[in-house]
Amino acid sequence: MTKISKTVKLRALIDYFDGQGSLKTIANKYQISLTVFHMLVAAYRTHGAKVLFEPPQVTPKFKVQVASWAISHHASYTQVAAEFGYVGSSQIYQWKEIYRNQGPNGLLCISKGRKPKMTHNQKKPAKKSSKAKKLTPEQNRLKQLEAENLELRIKNEALKLLASMKQPPKKSPK
Repeated sequence: MTKISKTVKLRALIDYFDGQGSLKTIANKYQISLTVFHMLVAAYRTHGAKVLFEPPQVTPKFKVQVASWAISHHASYTQVAAEFGYVGSSQIYQWKEIYRNQGPNGLLCISKGRKPKMTHNQKKPAKKSSKAKKLTPEQNRLKQLEAENLELRIKNEALKLLASMKQPPKKSPK
């Protein structure tokens, strides 16, 4: 996919708002994906040229805010773009999936970029000593039960979160 410059996107938006064609016509003219152009138009209506030249800063808090709002409002990517001025549909999709599976902490823990490769100057991690303290069968069983307990607590919390998201909103009494 070819990256479209901000000035080309701005020209396309200006053409569209000047009435020089439909969404599809302008998107085709400037070779912009129709979905992306639709999101740009929605974001531009709400936020103006700031969407292109001063996009929102993507912080972990912003990711949580976008994902939780999108999920709770059953919002389309276009609605998210209009609300937040952010048009990265694939990122929004990924954030929503992480939020659904891991909750807000899943998005807060994401580090940007790839993990650094080890250079030749760095020391390799020390191998475990063969003289390491052996655990008794009772200690092994206790460690195993603690790990299983933790896993079950995490699954329980995830199920509670999922159940709360599936409940229809409560109607207020008239």
